[in-house]
Amino acid sequence: MSPATLQSPLMKQASTTCILHFFYNMYGEDAEELNVLLKEGSRTTRLWWLSGNHGDSWQHGEVTIGRIPQDFTILFEASRTFDIPGYIAIDDVDFTNCSLPEPHPQCPEGVFTCNNSVCVDTNHVCDFSDDCGDWSDENNCELQGVLERCSFEHGLCSWAASDVDTPGAEWTYHKGEDAWPHHGPHRDHTQNSDAGHYIIPGTHLSASGETSEILSKTLLPSFNCKVRFFYFSLNDASGRLTAQSRTLLSGSDDRVLWTREASQSYSWQRAEVTLSSATSSKIVFRYELGDGLRGLVALDDVSFSRDCVFDPNNSELPDLSSTSAPPSTSNKPTSPHLTSTAPINPCQDNEFFCWQSQGKVCILATLQCDYHLDCPQGEDEAGCGPCTFENDQCRWTDVSDGQSKWQRQRASNNTEPPTDHTADTGYYMRVNFSKGSTQSEAQLQSPPLSPSSPYCQIRFHFHISAESAGSLRVLMQQAGGSEAILWSRSHSTVSHWSPEHLPLGLHQQPYKVLFSGMNNAAASHVVAVDDISFLNCEKSYQPPALASFGCSFEDGLCAWVQGAEDQLDWLSGAGPTQTSNTGPAGDHTSSKGKYLYIESSSPSIKGDSAQLKSSLLPPAGEKGYCFSFWYHMFGATVGSLKMFLQTSDPLEKTLVWQKSGNQGDEWLQVQSHVNLQKVHQVVLEAAVGGEAGDIAIDDISLSPGACPVSDLCDFEDGSCNWEQQAASDSEWIRHQGYTHNPYTGPESDHTTSTPTGHYFYLPSSSTDRAGQKAAMFSPLYPADKGSCVQLWYHMYGKGMGTLNVYQQSEDGKEALIFSQTGDQGLLWRFARASLLPRLHPYRIVVEGVKAGPTQEGDMAIDDVQLTDNQCPPRGFCDFEDTMCSWSNLGEGVDQGDWLHGSGGSPNPHTGPSVDHTTNSTQGHYVYVDSFVGEWGVSSFLVSDVLQPSTRGHCLTFWYHMFGNHVGTLRVYINNRKMQAGGDEVGLLKWTETGNKGEKWQMANVSVTHDEAFWFVFVYQRGRMAGGDVALDDITIIPGSCYTEPSIDHSDNKGMIVGLAVGLIVLAGIIIFIVLVMLNQNHNKMNQQLFVNDDDAINQNSMFDLYDCRIDGTQHGTESDFSFFNKIYDPSPQAREATTSSTDA
Repeated sequence: MSPATLQSPLMKQASTTCILHFFYNMYGEDAEELNVLLKEGSRTTRLWWLSGNHGDSWQHGEVTIGRIPQDFTILFEASRTFDIPGYIAIDDVDFTNCSLPEPHPQCPEGVFTCNNSVCVDTNHVCDFSDDCGDWSDENNCELQGVLERCSFEHGLCSWAASDVDTPGAEWTYHKGEDAWPHHGPHRDHTQNSDAGHYIIPGTHLSASGETSEILSKTLLPSFNCKVRFFYFSLNDASGRLTAQSRTLLSGSDDRVLWTREASQSYSWQRAEVTLSSATSSKIVFRYELGDGLRGLVALDDVSFSRDCVFDPNNSELPDLSSTSAPPSTSNKPTSPHLTSTAPINPCQDNEFFCWQSQGKVCILATLQCDYHLDCPQGEDEAGCGPCTFENDQCRWTDVSDGQSKWQRQRASNNTEPPTDHTADTGYYMRVNFSKGSTQSEAQLQSPPLSPSSPYCQIRFHFHISAESAGSLRVLMQQAGGSEAILWSRSHSTVSHWSPEHLPLGLHQQPYKVLFSGMNNAAASHVVAVDDISFLNCEKSYQPPALASFGCSFEDGLCAWVQGAEDQLDWLSGAGPTQTSNTGPAGDHTSSKGKYLYIESSSPSIKGDSAQLKSSLLPPAGEKGYCFSFWYHMFGATVGSLKMFLQTSDPLEKTLVWQKSGNQGDEWLQVQSHVNLQKVHQVVLEAAVGGEAGDIAIDDISLSPGACPVSDLCDFEDGSCNWEQQAASDSEWIRHQGYTHNPYTGPESDHTTSTPTGHYFYLPSSSTDRAGQKAAMFSPLYPADKGSCVQLWYHMYGKGMGTLNVYQQSEDGKEALIFSQTGDQGLLWRFARASLLPRLHPYRIVVEGVKAGPTQEGDMAIDDVQLTDNQCPPRGFCDFEDTMCSWSNLGEGVDQGDWLHGSGGSPNPHTGPSVDHTTNSTQGHYVYVDSFVGEWGVSSFLVSDVLQPSTRGHCLTFWYHMFGNHVGTLRVYINNRKMQAGGDEVGLLKWTETGNKGEKWQMANVSVTHDEAFWFVFVYQRGRMAGGDVALDDITIIPGSCYTEPSIDHSDNKGMIVGLAVGLIVLAGIIIFIVLVMLNQNHNKMNQQLFVNDDDAINQNSMFDLYDCRIDGTQHGTESDFSFFNKIYDPSPQAREATTSSTDA
């Protein structure tokens, strides 16, 4: 063998938490060996060792160096033979948490102050670990009240052998240099060297199941007695090491307090258990041999806290006869600090004694730790999980690996936070990370929690001091040791304490919850937790009726709670919100009540969100339930509102509905049919989109069964009795999410805007034929129902065909009322068409016509509805009811939306006091919130796609620009080619800048274009905020705008003649138009109401009201209103066809 040694530089003292990390690679078939040694002066101690072939890969090594009070070095020693190929390598050597603890100006109350001003948890005083760094926490332990402690340097102290373990298997004490390598580690914990002593289980154990026990002195009844000890365990996965409480000599009623979990470590590990007992007892360390090979197991440095009261006579435990039933391990009551005169337990073996309650109160032992207070003083739930930390830590323990520990802190003006949540001046748990600390995490672990109901939730309050310096996580640890992250927050709390509720769900076995403070070392910060409780966790819990979860928010949040994983809270509001041009004017319930909303103005910033969460709800059942609420999303920079369903087993969150952007100044209803067959909760989440984007909700209700039938068919629960037409060549398919073909089809439905929503679509394929059709028809509607049909359609893809909508009579005759052809972009578009007069029931038929073989032609429809209101006039929008087909551009291109409003709105805004259409405060228009954004930001208003015409088009509109530095209004035309090149506005056609007075003014724009195009209104904000910028009464008609002839002002006679001629011509035109209209009406009276499909194109009633246009042909001659909306195809054939049909 050939040894090689690598020695570190000389290092100064190391703290108790000093850890060495390194990576090693040991590969080869020879007898390889790698050792890590600690050298102090002339003494060398083995810390870590490994031999053999471990594969050609890098592996992590770790060992705690521990407290070194003098200069030292670390050595890596390797040995191997050179006649066989192989190697030993090390890399990335690192020391963490090795510096001595830093002093503090003042230690919190209840924390031990070292001589060097370091602060140490009282539970770590006199535990044989130099946590101060100057040993002052380990001196004068008698004065600290710690009387019973043993380092095993001079024997077993008062620890004794057991009479109920395997004979001859007594624990024995050894030096490290004597016991290693067969029975114990090379070093002890007390001296951190091979000269120190520790104890090991009996070395003569040979068969699986044989045990070795060692017993403490007898404890009198005690409360909150803490036992601290250090253990070593390496290569001993099959064995079992436990700490137990024994009250009977036979050990038949032993209660396990602690079980070794980590069986593979080269380090001494600290453990702590808490004992509360109303009877005398002993602490037992018990080792049971497993089926596999025995590893190295040892104990050292056992100490008892001052709360542990010992029997000065070390009396024997009672010895009950073998016929007596052993008492339950659950009936040991927790009690306060008792002396030898403590009351005797008066209850039966299967009962729990309520020792804090007045009189003799006994409850069933099974009621202890069941999440319900059964004792009058609640002592049956003490130490079971809930905790205010006012009296103690309730068995919540720090399990951190590093200097930063969770500690119980009393609030004061000098602490962060300065108050606790319970009583302002009480206690809480906190961990303090210093700047530059390399410790990544500190964990606070709950006691074992009892099995729980499916509706179990944990509630707590938390505090995070510094933004982006760290975070708080909540983890759940299952009985098997696996962990799941339940929750995380990485930003500071707005107030001192923020509440949170988290679902824990059903647990059949005990489990634990951990609070994990995370550190990124950017700055010092504090994470704190207080007032932990558990809701609806008792196994017998049953949720109330669904209706009880509804809320109008008149008297608070009802059964709903704020989420704390986000940055904002929902606020209670009444009347208008604080910001003009956004939010509702009143609540939905009565207009005078309350609602919830998020405030989007400062200090809120874009992306901030607020969550509102229901309690855990039962499975929806066979018929499900209807979840309904009303929402209000109005403003130039509205963000998003989402609805999620979240389950706790497994922890999953599913988006089921969402809306984003301005939805108008009105309350709108959402109805969602929930069919989730798991315990779940509903989460409503609103996100800020900008400074003018308040979002409000109101009137939540839950009712069993499906949602009420409405005139809107959203296809969420089926087809709404729409059926496929039998003669179709292919079929429409009910679908959700993406369609199967790339570069075509929607990503989500229109109703919910989520991948889980449903719609119908007609798939395209490479086997399609040009002209191939698929149709589906509605149920039969009565003749007196409906004046207007509206739907949303999606037509995206290079191979897009045609979508037709027909009105069909009972006998099958059809009239085409809407048609759209070609690629309409990657978005849902709105269509509506007037229904023709009828005397008999009718249907609506939706037909898809394929363009030919392609996989880029998936078309879809959603949200079909009949309304009794008349469709708006063709080619004209007065904005009285809606924004017609004008829309905001959005998607991050512009900085604010155009808003739909009126002068008489109770919601404060910046629009004109009257509209142009009605010249009243009740009339509507669209306007821009000129207070939003900085100088130069833009808002876009976009028309539908218009088809080219050699005669051009005329855009006429009324605008209102009033106020100093009000900004600029422009009109552009754009097309697909310019947009694809990144130009979102296009060619400038008209502009106006500055204050034009408090009045409406008219403008018109003539355009000619040889490709499909659209108009864009762009408002650019001026230098100063405020002012009115609005549009009304927009008209688009074919042909050029009327232009007056030029006038020579020097020739009044010529002007008069010109005016006379103009008036005569105008009168003639009017008379001609009246005669033509009378003739058309006469012809209509003589025509059939319905026509066959083959003759549909030859009739004079083909409407496309989505684009506010009509295609009228009469006796083979096309009228001037022929600009049928077909997306422009740049191919010569399509261009020729379009020209011939629109400009003949």
